[in-house]
Amino acid sequence: MTRGWAKSLLFDIVIVAIVLLALLCSVQSASAYEVSPPHRDVSLSFGQTIDNTKTVSFTITNNQNATVRGNINIPSTPPHITITGPSSFTCGPETSTRVQFTVMASPSGKDETRTPFTINVGDTRVVIYLSITHYAMLEVSPSSINFGRVCRTDKPPPETVTISEKWGYKDVNIRIAKKTGNEWLKTDKTQIRITKGSSAEIHFTLTPGMPDHNRYSWSFSVSSTTSNTQISPNMIDVEVYMLMPAKLGELDDEELEIKFDEPRGTKPEYEESIYVRVRNEGDEKMKFSSKIIEPREIDMNIISVYSGLVEVDGKADEDVKIQITAPYYASEGTHHGRLQIEAGAAGRETVDIRIKILWPVGFDISSDSDYFWPAEPAIDFGPLELKEQGYEKREMNLTITEIYLYKPVQNLRLFPKGKYGKLWIKDEKNFSVIPPGDSRNITVKIEPGLEAVPKDYTWDCDLSASEVEAKKIAVKAKIVPMNISMMVDEFRSFRISPLYIRYPASTEVIISNGMGLLELVGGSEIKEVDWKRIPIMTKGALALLSSLNDAIVFTDEETYGKAVENLLIASVSLSSVDSNSDMYNRDLSNYAHAISAGADMTTEAVLKDESKMLELRGWDINNAVVHAEAKDDISGLTAEENVLEAALSYQHAAIVYGLLGDKEKRLECIYEGAILMDKHDNLVSVANDLRLDAENIIFDSKEKDLTRIWDWYLLLNPYDYDTASMNYWLAQRKLDVASKKYVFAGELFMANNTEKDLYGLKGEWNYIKNLSILVWLLYVAVLGYTIVRIFIGTLAYIKDIRDREVGDIVVT
Repeated sequence: MTRGWAKSLLFDIVIVAIVLLALLCSVQSASAYEVSPPHRDVSLSFGQTIDNTKTVSFTITNNQNATVRGNINIPSTPPHITITGPSSFTCGPETSTRVQFTVMASPSGKDETRTPFTINVGDTRVVIYLSITHYAMLEVSPSSINFGRVCRTDKPPPETVTISEKWGYKDVNIRIAKKTGNEWLKTDKTQIRITKGSSAEIHFTLTPGMPDHNRYSWSFSVSSTTSNTQISPNMIDVEVYMLMPAKLGELDDEELEIKFDEPRGTKPEYEESIYVRVRNEGDEKMKFSSKIIEPREIDMNIISVYSGLVEVDGKADEDVKIQITAPYYASEGTHHGRLQIEAGAAGRETVDIRIKILWPVGFDISSDSDYFWPAEPAIDFGPLELKEQGYEKREMNLTITEIYLYKPVQNLRLFPKGKYGKLWIKDEKNFSVIPPGDSRNITVKIEPGLEAVPKDYTWDCDLSASEVEAKKIAVKAKIVPMNISMMVDEFRSFRISPLYIRYPASTEVIISNGMGLLELVGGSEIKEVDWKRIPIMTKGALALLSSLNDAIVFTDEETYGKAVENLLIASVSLSSVDSNSDMYNRDLSNYAHAISAGADMTTEAVLKDESKMLELRGWDINNAVVHAEAKDDISGLTAEENVLEAALSYQHAAIVYGLLGDKEKRLECIYEGAILMDKHDNLVSVANDLRLDAENIIFDSKEKDLTRIWDWYLLLNPYDYDTASMNYWLAQRKLDVASKKYVFAGELFMANNTEKDLYGLKGEWNYIKNLSILVWLLYVAVLGYTIVRIFIGTLAYIKDIRDREVGDIVVT
C-alpha cells in the first residue's frame, strides 16, 4: 500500500516530465524554421500618380535536416483593400524560400495611416502595415482680376473667381484671406468646402472711396486646411485704375537768357519767347487761364500769349507761351515776372519767370606793324638769324578794340599752340581791362631758343578774354641757320689764349674739329634731328673753352674761388658736349666725337693741374702756419697764410678731384680740410676765451684796485699799484696772444680788432698811471707841507716855553 507522501511525490514527477516534454517539443518546433522580416510597410497613393498596387515578400529559412511545410492564412480586409498570396509553403532542409503577397487598394476608400494586417505563415506571424494617401489638386481661375478704369462714383459689377478640384479623390476645405490692399475690395466667402471633382465660386466686390492715386491693387491668399492639397496658383491678384479728378500739376519756374549781340544802340530791342508747361495730373479734362500778375521791371515787356481758356486732357500738358521784349538799354542781370495759372477746382499756381540779360563783349584786332596781315589775320615775323647771344628776337604791337560798347574786355591772354609755341612766343601788356569802346595795345614777342632748327614755323594762337570767344591768329617765323663765320672766328680766337698756350695739343683738337664741323654745316643740308644737337654742341664747346681759359686766368690772378666756379661750369659744358656728340650725319658725328674726345682730354688735364696746385697750396700754407706757431711769430706770414685759407684750398682741391672722379684724393682733401677747419674753430674759440678773460681781468681790476671819479678811473692807493699793473699787463698779454691766434686762424678782421683793443688797453693804463702819479705827487706835497707846518709849530712852542721860563726867573 502506497503511502500518501509517496503518492504525492509520484504525481509531481509525472507533472515535471510532462512539462519537460512539452518544452522540448516547443523548442524543436520553434527552431524548425524562421520567417523574416517580421513586418513590411506598404504605401499606396491616389492623385499626382496612381500607385495602388505593391508586392512584398517574406523569407522562410529552414534550419532542420527535414523538409518543413505549412499553411498560410491571409486575414480578411475591407472592401477597398485586397491582399493576395499563396495558401501554403514548402521549404527544403537547411534552405530558404520566399513567399510574395500583393497589396492593392481602390480609390473609393479613405486615407489609411499604417493599418496592420497579420498573416500566419505556418506557426509564425508577420504583419503588413498599409498606408493609403489621397491627394487633391485645386485650380484657381482666373488668378488675376482687373476692374479696369473706375471712377470714384462708379459701382462696378463683382468679379468671379472659380476654384475647381481636379483629381476627384477627396473633398477639400479652403480659406480665402486678404494679404494686401485697403478695405474697398471684399469677398463673399472666406471659407469653402469643395467636393472632390467639383468647383466653387468666389465673388469680389469693389466699393471705391476717394482715391489719392491711380493704381490700386490687392492680393488674396488661397490656402487649404485639408492635408495633401495642392493649389495652383495660391494667390489672387486684383487691380484697378482709379480715375482722378482734374488737378493742376506743380509748375516749374522758368528762366530765359537774352544775350545782346549788336553794338549798343544799333538794335532798339530784343524779342524772345519761353514756354511754361501746364500739366493735368488728373484723368478728367481741365480748363485753365493764364495772366501776368507781377511785371516787376519797368523797362521790359512780359506778355502771356494764351490769355483765354485752354482745355487739357487727363494726364496731358499744354505749353503757355510767354513773350518778352527787352530794350537795348536793359540792365545786365536777372529780371523777374510772375505768371498765374487759374484752373478752378483743379487748383491755382504761380510761376516765377526770370529773364537773364547778358551784355555782349568782344574785340577787333588791328595793327600798324609791317609784321601784321589783317586778311588772315596773322603775324609774320620773317627770318630770324642766330646771333652771338642766341637767335634774333622781334616784337610788334597788336591793337585790341572793344566793339560792343557794353562791357570791358578783361583777362586778355594769348595762348600759342604747337611745338615751342609757349616757350618762344610771349605777350606783354600794361593794362588790366579795356573799357567799352576803347582800344589798348599788347606787345607780341618771339624769342626762339637754341633748340630751333632752320625751317618755317607756324603757330595757331588763341587770343581770348573773359566771356569772349577766342579769336584765331597765326604767328609765323623763319629760322635762319646760325652765324657760322662768327662761330668759326670764336673757335679761332682761342689759339692765342692762355689755355692754348698751356695745353696746345688737346685744345687744338677742339678748335680744329669745331671749325671743321661748322664748315661742313655751312655747305650741307642738315636734317632736323641733327639741328637739334648742332647749336648745343658748338655752343657747349665754346663755353667749355671759355670756362677752362677763365679758370686758368683766375688761378694766375690767385682768385681761386672763381677759378673753381669756372671749372664747375666747364664740367657742365663738357656734359652737354658729350651728350650731343651722336648725330645722324656720319661726317658730323665724326667731328662731334673728335670735339668730345678733345674736350675730355683738355678738361681732364686742366682739372689735374688745378687740383694738384690747390692741394699743394693748402699744404704749403698749413706748413707756414705750423712753423709760425712753433716760433710764436706771425711777422713772417703773408695775408693768405692762415688755417682758413689752407682749409679753403683743400676744399677747392676736393671739388676739383670730385670733377675728375678721383674719389680717394677727394676724400683725402676733404679730410685735410675738415682737420684744418677744426683747428680754425679751436683757434678762434681759444682767442675768444682770451679776449673774454682780458675783459674780466680789467673789469675786476677796476672794481678792486681803481677808484671811479665820474668817467675817470684813478689809482688813489699807491699800495695797489703792483696789483693793478700786473692785471693790466696780464690782460695785454692775453689780447696779444688772442690777436696772434686770430691771425693763425685767418680771422684777420677779429685780429685787427683785438690788436686795436690791445693798443687801447696800453694807452688806458698809461693814462691811469700818469694821472695817478700826479695824484701821488699831490699826496707828497700835502704831506711835506704838513710836516713843515708841524716842525714850525713845534719850534714856536719850544720858544714859547723857553720865554715863559726866562720870564719867571726875571720876575723872581
